[in-house]
Parts: sequence; structure tokens; C-alpha cells
Amino acid sequence: MKRMIQWMLAATLICGACIFTSCSSDDDNDENATGIALIAKNRNVDYWRQIEYAFRDACKKKGFVAYYYSTSAGSNYQEQVAAVEELKKLNDNTLKGIIYTPCYGPNGENADAEVYALAKQRNIPVIILDSETKATSPLAGYPYIGTDNAAAGRALADKVTADNVAVIAMVNSPGVERAEAFKKVKPNSVIYPVADDATSEVQAIIDQYDDFVFVNGSNLVGVLGKLRTKNKNVYTFDVYDEFLDELIAGSTFFKGIMAQNTFSMANKAVEAVVADAKQGEMVPTFYITKDNLNDANVQPFLNFYNR
Repeated sequence: MKRMIQWMLAATLICGACIFTSCSSDDDNDENATGIALIAKNRNVDYWRQIEYAFRDACKKKGFVAYYYSTSAGSNYQEQVAAVEELKKLNDNTLKGIIYTPCYGPNGENADAEVYALAKQRNIPVIILDSETKATSPLAGYPYIGTDNAAAGRALADKVTADNVAVIAMVNSPGVERAEAFKKVKPNSVIYPVADDATSEVQAIIDQYDDFVFVNGSNLVGVLGKLRTKNKNVYTFDVYDEFLDELIAGSTFFKGIMAQNTFSMANKAVEAVVADAKQGEMVPTFYITKDNLNDANVQPFLNFYNR
């Protein structure tokens, strides 16, 4: 399934300019069909592929065309500006609403003004998804749907049995929020800030702790084998694929995944557009273990990764 999704994503790049994708949920473009737009980011990241997958499915179930656009990187806001220009080509009554995740350039540049202007012109709702706008944005105060990272940090802390824990956290806003919330529940835990690769940091402290929490799962990949060999207890946020395999196989060292519910998040965003919602919603995380793989929340992840 994952390979198929990657193929489909690659194929959609042919549907116009290669800087973003724009195809309907049934792969049958119709610029006169009523639809909902998602202007997302980072199309090469699994997290956003999950959002796209769920968005297309939600639109299809509600009878809307999915006008999907995504950037090649988190800072490529110009591609979102280009997406707005594409949406302007639709007939006036075609676009029912916009779901928008802002990108920021090196100096904070973004497409907020363009999204705002189009929505005002068409008198349609805008739902902010996952990444909040700045206080000075014309979209500030619009409904926001995302994850409560502080609540997620506390929730995972409640799952960790040890008291003296190493928390490996990427130095970005979600990572900091989760790690700090975790430490409030587990005050003896020690936070180790890292960049994308935590290999050297973990190797330096691997014998000091029995329990390791990876706030950003990608930090875990380079040290997974060593952690397994040394019988460490490992907990993560948002890391799937081979780690689902660990859980399916009944892993004892890999304890579980605190998952952001991307599938529910995208569905709620579509529902908010349909309802012209004036308030947003924080979507709770949930915990995936070897014992709850049949849970309704877990199934979309297993399907996405063809597990």
C-alpha cells in the first residue's frame, strides 16, 4: 500500500506544474465540480501523506472533489501562493472551503494573505490544520484543528513505568512542548535536545537509563539495533512503518507509539468546512501497543503502511 501511495503521489506531479499536486479524490479532475481544497506542506513526509490519504477519502465519502496541493519542503511558501492562483481559476461556486497548513520562508514569509483574500472573495470558510498561524496573520483566530502537544507529552509520561528516563527531543516547537509536558509528570526525567539524528547523543548515554522516550521518532532509527541489544525500554511519538512491525511481532523492548491521529484530524477538518465551523478542535493522541492493533484508531495506520 505504501509503495502504491508513493506511486500515486509521483503520478499526480504530472497533473500540472511539478511544484505541487492538484487532483481530485477520484482522479477525475473537473474544475466545475464542487470541492474542498487542502493546501498542505512537505509532501515527502509520511505524516502529510497520511493527511492527504485521509483528506481524499473524507471528500470522496461526502461527495466532494478533493483539490489537493502540497509543497516540496516546509519553507516553500511560494508553492502555496501558486496553489491559491490555481484555485482562483475555479468557477466562483466550485470551491466550498479551504483547509490550510501554513509554510514559512526564512523571514517568516507565507501565503496567509493570499488564502485570506481568496476566501473573502468567495465567502468560504478556512480551517487551519496542524500548524498555527502567527498572531499578526489575517487568518489569526480562524478555526484551528491540530494536536495538543502538551497533553500528548503528559499522556505518554503516564505510559512510561520508570522514573529516571532519557527524553530525546528534537528542538522544534512540538518537540519542546511534548518534552516539557512529559517532564512535569516525570520530574526526574532528563531531556536531551537533538537535531535530526540522535545517534551520537544516545550512544553517549545508553548505559545511564533503562527507559528511552523519543519525542520525534525519526531520531530513533540510527540507534534502534543498539537499544534492542541492550534491552532498553523504548517509547516513541509518531514513528511507524518498521516500528509497527516490531509491535505486530510482539516486541518486548519497543513498548509503543503515541500517535497523532492524522486520519481523524483530516476528517474533522473536512467536516468543519462542510459545517462552516467557527471554532476549531484539538484532536487527542492515542497509544499504539502490541495489544491494541485491532483498535479502530490503529486500523488506518496499518492500512496505510500495508501491515
